[in-house]
Amino acid sequence: MSSRPWPDFRPGPLGSLAAWWRRRRTRDQDEQYTFVPTPTAHQHPFETPLPSAVYGLDFRARMTIHWRVDLTTGSRHAAPRSAAVNDIIHRAKTLTERSMLVHHAPLQHQLGAELAAERQVDGTHVWARADGIELTVDEADMEMARKHIELLQSTTMRQAERDAERAEIKYLRDEVLTDLSTATIWWLVRNGYEVEQAVALSRHLAELVGIASQRRDHHWADTLVTSFESALPRLDDGHRADVRLHLAKALGIYGGSTVAAEFAAQVGLQNGAKPLTQPEIPPSP
Repeated sequence: MSSRPWPDFRPGPLGSLAAWWRRRRTRDQDEQYTFVPTPTAHQHPFETPLPSAVYGLDFRARMTIHWRVDLTTGSRHAAPRSAAVNDIIHRAKTLTERSMLVHHAPLQHQLGAELAAERQVDGTHVWARADGIELTVDEADMEMARKHIELLQSTTMRQAERDAERAEIKYLRDEVLTDLSTATIWWLVRNGYEVEQAVALSRHLAELVGIASQRRDHHWADTLVTSFESALPRLDDGHRADVRLHLAKALGIYGGSTVAAEFAAQVGLQNGAKPLTQPEIPPSP
């Protein structure tokens, strides 16, 4: 018998196997069940102006922003509500900034369909969506929007008339009044082939051909601009000013500031951008 004060007890083979099996089952259960935090949902009523296609004229938007966090993602954000609101407003702006105020009724439904889809905010653990979209417009802003549309329509019509006049002048000068025979045939086609009357008008037609063939002595700057505009007859007034500015810059680079200044003064760019000067050429090695 052992001299130790406790009994000399050791489990047998079956006891050891049972203890191992209990430890294995406990470890498998711990690995099988993983703690997943319950997602939390929040909502935030929000009202904000949204830009339209015309600077200074805004939509008024009311909505309820819903957001939740998903802690199973690897990303985090310190201000989840602000991240949700910012994402919803950014999604809304991409639609409103291309629309006119007069289209606010269909735009409201477009926003409702777009913002109802829940999406994850990039780089965060926040998911956001919005509903209850109400899009309104102040009456004063609506009146200004209508006036803006009328101005656009008038500008478009005037530009179309100018383009038609330029095309007609170019056609008569470059294709009709080039010589007497062409001018006479052109007149016959448009006047029922009245040959005797055409012969009687031949002297006047010859005078018109001579007038059309005359070219005044233009300043070289005017000739340069006219050549570019003849090659690009569909340019609007804004782009015509851009052409003059680019020509002034090119002349400043290759001709120097004096040539560029003379060009700018001749074509009305005195208040335009400062012409570029001749670039320095690095010395050859």
